[in-house]
Amino acid sequence: MSEFCGSLERFVDGELTPVDAENFRHHLTRCEKCETRMKELVAMELLADDAMGAASEAPAPNVVRGPATWRRKTWLMTVPVALAAGLATLVLVSRPSGTPDTPEAFLAQASTRGLEARLTHPGADRHRPYEVMRSEGASPRPLPMRELAELEEAGDDRGVAVAFLLRGDLGQASAHLDKLPASPDADSDRAVLALQRGEPEAALALLERALKQRPQHPQALWNRGLALQGLGLWMKAAESFEQVAALKEPGWSQEAAERARQLRQKAEQQQKEWKGTRQDCQHMVEGGAPLSPAQAEALPGMARVCLYNALRTADSPERVESLRPLAVKLDAKYGGSHLEDALRRTARGDFSVRVPLARDYVRLTRGELKGAPLEAFITRLRDARQEDMLLGALGSADARQHGEEYRSLALATRDPWFALLAEEREAKAETLRGEPYQSLERLEAVVARACGPETKQDYRCLMVRKELGQLGISLHRPLEARAHLLAALELARSTREWGPQRLILELMAQAARTRNDLSLARAYLEELVAQTPESCADSVVPLLQLSLVHHRALDFAGAREQLDRASRCAHKPTMARVSLLAELARTAHHQPADTQALVQELAALRGSGNQEPGALAMLDHVEGRFFIEQDRQRGQQLLRQVLAETAKLPASDESARKARVYSYTSLILDAARHGELERGLALFAEERALPLPDRCVLGVTVDDERTFVVARDAAGRLTGHYDAGRKAPLAGVEGLVPTAMVEALRACPSVAVLARPPVQGRADLLPSDLAWSYRLSPPAASEPPPAHERRLVVSDVLAPAKLRLPALRSWSASGQGEGITVLSGAAATPPRVLEAMREATEVQVHAHGIIDPGVADASVLVLSPAADTGRFALATSDLRGQRLRGRPVVLLAACYAAHTSAYIHENFGLPLAFIESGARAVLAATQEIPDAEATAFFEPVLSRIRSGVPAAVALRDERQDWLRRHGSTWVRQVLLFE
Repeated sequence: MSEFCGSLERFVDGELTPVDAENFRHHLTRCEKCETRMKELVAMELLADDAMGAASEAPAPNVVRGPATWRRKTWLMTVPVALAAGLATLVLVSRPSGTPDTPEAFLAQASTRGLEARLTHPGADRHRPYEVMRSEGASPRPLPMRELAELEEAGDDRGVAVAFLLRGDLGQASAHLDKLPASPDADSDRAVLALQRGEPEAALALLERALKQRPQHPQALWNRGLALQGLGLWMKAAESFEQVAALKEPGWSQEAAERARQLRQKAEQQQKEWKGTRQDCQHMVEGGAPLSPAQAEALPGMARVCLYNALRTADSPERVESLRPLAVKLDAKYGGSHLEDALRRTARGDFSVRVPLARDYVRLTRGELKGAPLEAFITRLRDARQEDMLLGALGSADARQHGEEYRSLALATRDPWFALLAEEREAKAETLRGEPYQSLERLEAVVARACGPETKQDYRCLMVRKELGQLGISLHRPLEARAHLLAALELARSTREWGPQRLILELMAQAARTRNDLSLARAYLEELVAQTPESCADSVVPLLQLSLVHHRALDFAGAREQLDRASRCAHKPTMARVSLLAELARTAHHQPADTQALVQELAALRGSGNQEPGALAMLDHVEGRFFIEQDRQRGQQLLRQVLAETAKLPASDESARKARVYSYTSLILDAARHGELERGLALFAEERALPLPDRCVLGVTVDDERTFVVARDAAGRLTGHYDAGRKAPLAGVEGLVPTAMVEALRACPSVAVLARPPVQGRADLLPSDLAWSYRLSPPAASEPPPAHERRLVVSDVLAPAKLRLPALRSWSASGQGEGITVLSGAAATPPRVLEAMREATEVQVHAHGIIDPGVADASVLVLSPAADTGRFALATSDLRGQRLRGRPVVLLAACYAAHTSAYIHENFGLPLAFIESGARAVLAATQEIPDAEATAFFEPVLSRIRSGVPAAVALRDERQDWLRRHGSTWVRQVLLFE
């Protein structure tokens, strides 16, 4: 008997501490004796209540319920739901079957509702006014066990889940929602759970799925309005509530209409306020009335930008003095006296020199001075020694020019605003010079130093965060980009900056599309279109992005529709537009006029003079991708030219990398479409610089609606499968390789899998009883193999307390001694581990693995925090530039260590990062690893590899032995990368 069993009665009486009570609840779910006894006690409690109720409808006046009685009532609210079925058999055997009448379970008699969302269970969807508590409010009403038992007896898992949702017990609600079969109702209720957890993005995805099946689903439409409102997409939220209002449901329709009216009013008021202040700003710069104190209070960032420009265009000391109240107001808002100091410096200037220059400066603020005229103006300002105007004009020039001069002038002002601007400008220059990682480090340092919670520089920090988000997208780090953009959006909303909000939403849509969150991307873009229905020009970019989203969802008709809408607004050539024309070229939605449009727009983009080499390579790829569907020979020639071009460009050029991968995609699928299996397989190998294997190799690629699988079996026979009929984006890879092809590979000692993103790094591509591995690159041959074995073991890591991760078992294995280095405890920090890895021939990391979008795009290893920085995560970015000279076999004995973020042109993940750094093989799992079993499984695998067994065979053999001996199936998710 467990030590916990003796605590049953005290648990029933409510005498355990909260911690002990929680521990006992966990014990209860695993102890059959306690569960049986618990059912008896609950039954006795209910029968006692019945007996008291039969004796009298109300307790006698002199009956006082003791503390234990009330504790038992409280305890009944927390009994695990798993016991309710047992209760039904004890106390409800005589009740008739069917849907029970359980109004109290759904709080149906209350005059108001405490849950803003709508639930699909009929008993919980009666309209009542929504009431928000302005304090802690009353304790939640207890869950009636009798009604709960009736719901369980009737098999009404949805009813049980709803009852718990209404009382805020999200864990129990989730457990019962998980039992429900897939349906629009289930998705809508799961979305309510996500909303209650503060996850509007997850809720939106569920609701979009529900509405795709039932477009007029009232609860899903209502809840989608709440999800969109939670994301700050007020116009789209209003549309969703208006759809509910149109259903004419008593109560709900009236409330929906009022919610929609308030949301539209709020959105339109903010837009009107921002546009009005911007217009007044330009009027002030041109000599008009200064902004009012109310405008400066509402939009201090914009007001400050305009005040600097108004000082530069002032034509007299008197005009400068008229701006003093605004300067005082903004100094009070930001702290310091920087604006009054600037005002005093300007007032002392020589206006006979400044006035002619000020007139041209007004033209600069209108965007009328660019290129050579701007450079000429900069020279005039420099010669006239008008440093304040020169600083402003330099800020409008190419960031790669005049860098030192701009920084010197900015720092000379001693104004934190300009110090931050100097960092932004230098970061932009680094990006334009092809040094994105230097730019990333610079901006991250700015955020750490100047953009904390107490910062007064909200507007500048908003712009820095936006730049970081844009940089994250260009570096293909959408999760990191999203984190920065969310912070920027929060700042923009708190400062009512409607214009920057639009720019940020557009970037967030790009980030969401990159990580295949298409419902979220569509919501952001449709919000942008809905915000400016009167301005076709403002809708062009969102419409083009919407077209890309529809294409990614394999909705080619929708992609064409949005592309044509954008074309009716403007015909300005863009990369997005020509890319869409190329993608539609292979579909039924290609139009004859597309060819001429593509050729003309590509010529215009190439002739613009502002395309970097990687971008030019992408334009060449687009042309090849288009023509390979119309003129095969021309298309192949163009794509081969792209491969030659990109081979000369640095690996850090993201556009060049995309152009190379996409060109191989087009060439491989072109070969597949024409039945050229040999050529297709050769292209798989060529892309990785691998010699073409003559047997036991599998190539797999998926691109939108097209799939190509090609294999050479143990006898050298070639088989292939091509399909262009996929109807939905790739979700899983099980079954992707045809059964006949799998069987043909069974005679192979091991199979080298050449899988391309997004397939690469997925479990279940081939059965676990086959020996196979993901082959990523050829073996390194530049360095001789190490003369001596050097094993590194990372164990007993001290994970940060804030992560609340349990301690792992200590590593132990036979053969410890010479040649083994163990880093454990406080010594197992990321810098120490990276240093020790460089010469190791075998690396074992026994630690927790987590998937944390706030840390990295892929999973990270949780190590001990470094003493100086507190950094604990070992991520893919930490391995960039590292050289593992010992070419180790790496074991990542951590949960989710093989988890990769799959994007169209490449994957991110720890195994890939280790291979790129020089590891010859990496073992890692895509799912959780039981701590008690990790060493018992992995040590024999490593022992087999040390003895000379090929890694894929060692993994397969030990996995099959394990499944026979233990049966625990997590080992099926262990992958090998070579």
